[in-house]
Amino acid sequence: MTRPTAPERTEHLHVLRLLTRPPVRGLLAIAFLARTTSAVLPITLLLALAQSHGYTRAALVSGGYTFVIAFCAPLRGRLLDRFGAHRMLTVMGTVTALFLGLVACSIEFRWPWWTTFPLVIAATLSSPPLNAALRSSWRRLATDEAQLKAVHSADSVLEEAGFVLAPLAAGVTITLLGPRHAYEAAAACFITVTVLYLVAARRHQLGTTRATRATPSSNTPRPRRGGRRSRRWLGALAVPGMTAILLPLLVMGSVFGGTSVLVPAYIQHQHATLWLGPLLAATSIGGVIGGILYATTGWKAGLWRKYHLLTLGFTLPATLLFLARPLWLLASLLFLAGLFVTPLFINAFLLIDATTTDDTRVEANTWVGASTDIPNGIMAVIIGTLAEHHRWDTALLTLTCCAAAGATGVLLTSARRPQPPVTAAVQRAAPAPEPRAAHTPGPSGHRPSTSEAAAPAADADP
Repeated sequence: MTRPTAPERTEHLHVLRLLTRPPVRGLLAIAFLARTTSAVLPITLLLALAQSHGYTRAALVSGGYTFVIAFCAPLRGRLLDRFGAHRMLTVMGTVTALFLGLVACSIEFRWPWWTTFPLVIAATLSSPPLNAALRSSWRRLATDEAQLKAVHSADSVLEEAGFVLAPLAAGVTITLLGPRHAYEAAAACFITVTVLYLVAARRHQLGTTRATRATPSSNTPRPRRGGRRSRRWLGALAVPGMTAILLPLLVMGSVFGGTSVLVPAYIQHQHATLWLGPLLAATSIGGVIGGILYATTGWKAGLWRKYHLLTLGFTLPATLLFLARPLWLLASLLFLAGLFVTPLFINAFLLIDATTTDDTRVEANTWVGASTDIPNGIMAVIIGTLAEHHRWDTALLTLTCCAAAGATGVLLTSARRPQPPVTAAVQRAAPAPEPRAAHTPGPSGHRPSTSEAAAPAADADP
């Protein structure tokens, strides 16, 4: 085993200093708490509604909640890209807290499910996109490619750690308080942490990526009228390469959405409540381990090649879910698939950082979550209906088919690498001294990171 050289030790110290000092340390901590409490909410909401109204209606509310997250998060991200209004974030957080309080009342007093549903939707609509704003700000704090990878890796690993802690906390809270009071306690914790997150967002100017738009030079090709129109309506989705980044996440969302409903329903059917926390946390435990391994190993390959291989690593264990009637086998397959979850997310965020510019960066980061939430909501409703009728084999086979379709899609498209985005390439390679479009000013002494300066090279496979 070779010892690290002096430059490598210096680089490691440089990265460690970034992660352990303000403001990154505090932002990572508050983000961890916010994501953990937000992950407890849907678990307790599903079981609280199922206790009063059955799994079909509970899954319908859960699926609708997920759909709203998926479709509205990019719109909220676009608002931050254009305005960066911290006052708006505060208003959105206040409205969200109000509606969550009303949802808790509807759960406590057992209002009809169709009155709880719009309250859940309203709370989701008003939720501020703080996580996307945070991820968009990492590039302002990192000074080179190693720091950027490290901070994204730490962020994603902590997020998966939150998803490990969340189901365990939900299981304990439900056991001690029951589903209804567990949701009320989770809502109170989430509101408290959101207030702290909003204070941190205002203090560190998260999401302030708006800048003066640069005037195009005579050497820069002007987009066609149709291209400008599609960019206006599609936003970050119009950036070349974005759809290829999001497609593997659609498969991941299908598996997540199905198992999030199947696991608690199946465990209650088996009268094995003690398995609830470990089974819901199995994927995230694998994600934490996989994220740490990915961040600490020097895998020399292009981001796109890594992305395709990691997608295959996630889908192959999921194709065996049709065999997973024993709880130990279900937990094992979810753990194996989870090993590739965090590396997939890290690669997705790095690819987005390499392919987008500041005028679409927050919105592009919201699409990572949205692309998992859309199939998540669809599959939650489907699996919830099957669970209501105890069609466990059919539910597991449905998830297997989703994973098999994803693996087949990767094998068919892995030879077709998406072209590097023209906009980013032109802006980064242009020798003209004029300012970049929507450039985010960094801290004093900030220099462009390696990933910014060599984005086309990062997109290429070896």
